[in-house]
Amino acid sequence: MFSCSGSIIAYIVLFLVAKLLSSLLCDALNIESSFMITFLTFLVLIFIYNAIAKLFNWGQGRVHTERYQRSDFLESLLILSADVIKADGHFKRSELDYLRSYLTRNLGAANAQQALLRLQEIMGENYNIAAICATLRNSSTIHERLLIVQFLFGLANADGELHPLEVEEIRRIAMQMGVSAGDYESIKAMYMGGYYQYGGGRSSSGSGNNGGSGSTYRSHTLDDDYKILEISPDATDEEVKKAYRTMAKKYHPDRVAHLGDDMRKQAEEKFAKLSDAYDNIRKSRGMK
Repeated sequence: MFSCSGSIIAYIVLFLVAKLLSSLLCDALNIESSFMITFLTFLVLIFIYNAIAKLFNWGQGRVHTERYQRSDFLESLLILSADVIKADGHFKRSELDYLRSYLTRNLGAANAQQALLRLQEIMGENYNIAAICATLRNSSTIHERLLIVQFLFGLANADGELHPLEVEEIRRIAMQMGVSAGDYESIKAMYMGGYYQYGGGRSSSGSGNNGGSGSTYRSHTLDDDYKILEISPDATDEEVKKAYRTMAKKYHPDRVAHLGDDMRKQAEEKFAKLSDAYDNIRKSRGMK
């Protein structure tokens, strides 16, 4: 984002250019130069500058393809986490444990405690979530935004239950961040379809709770596998293969390695789920 000093320097340059242009204009028209002409020229240049800045998204900060820095990512993650936590009106111990575990592994115990204190401050404030999502949409990669959606589902399910209000809030966040409905449903299928949560263990068909923190299972169906690959059950074998290749590239863990080992691990979980879904579909069809 442009800093205050950067904006001041830009306006100083614009004023000097305005003085030069007004002087040249007065000489060309053979009239006496005045401060008013310089000032009007300055205002015109500011208008042009602001229009160009808005066009190229300078005011929003980074170029669209630039990666979010870890500090920016963490702050956004805390704000969105607080929003999801408040969706059902309860801040549960399991959700706190989920966040503490993630923060400690990525930041260390001392910094994790500071981040949790920051979360406490955020919980007492009201943020414009749409604006936060818009910033993420413009300043982070799609891979980072997909990981945020995955993280929020894990947080919401840390207590072993996905509350409908939490699911709806995550959907709203995903849409505002520019995540497609297909990508959202693909990630949702991981949690609604019996796959393990962040930090949990592998699941199998059946239902029940394994007793671990944030690990809830229900029967996983082949329809869930199709949702994970973002295709319909009537897709051809070639479409299944193409979908898997496309999703494997999109969710490759290397794309989010800069966000820390824990987020990379979460991406690896999604990557493994893609492979599982593809294998299940392939076997059901007798594909080689």
